[in-house]
Amino acid sequence: MTDTVEAVVTLDRVSVVYGKNQALRDVSATFPGGAVGLLGPNGAGKSTLLKALLGFVKPAQGKMSVLGLDVAQRPQEIRARLGYMPESDAHIPGMNAVSFVGYCGQLAGLPAVDAMQRAHEVLYYVGLGEARYRNVETYSTGMKQRLKLAQALVHDPDLLFLDEPTNGMDPKGREEILELVRDLARNKGVNLILSSHL
Repeated sequence: MTDTVEAVVTLDRVSVVYGKNQALRDVSATFPGGAVGLLGPNGAGKSTLLKALLGFVKPAQGKMSVLGLDVAQRPQEIRARLGYMPESDAHIPGMNAVSFVGYCGQLAGLPAVDAMQRAHEVLYYVGLGEARYRNVETYSTGMKQRLKLAQALVHDPDLLFLDEPTNGMDPKGREEILELVRDLARNKGVNLILSSHL
């Protein structure tokens, strides 16, 4: 008997156009469960692909499904089950890390008490436990990357999208983030898609 890993994402002839620029052209792919990497230079369409799968960008043609759900028909249901670490910073100035991550947990549907408990847990997990009460605008680039990973994990998603998770980090910080990603995929059983130009 063979073990088959069910697809977490499928794309069928997907094209995305911005004005006269074609960001994705006739892309078909199946992404199995586990960890999948999207590797390519900046401008290759990796972020566009993730945004299309989130339902933020509407394709000119093609069909997409995430976790067995049609992106065109059920984008909100999909987003409720995903954790998204965007490429650009998305924190709220004036908030400390635990308040921000707890707030993100509430936005994802967790009750306030559970969201705050999970915020503490994931901040410790990503290495920000000691700095969780500091305002996020005082964080270094590496700390902000860890914060974005924490907010993506807070609601225990079925699938993670990590867009350039090591951007702007020094070699030591980059290796630490990648070790967290390996731990999530290998030891925690988290499905994830990671995009990177490195």
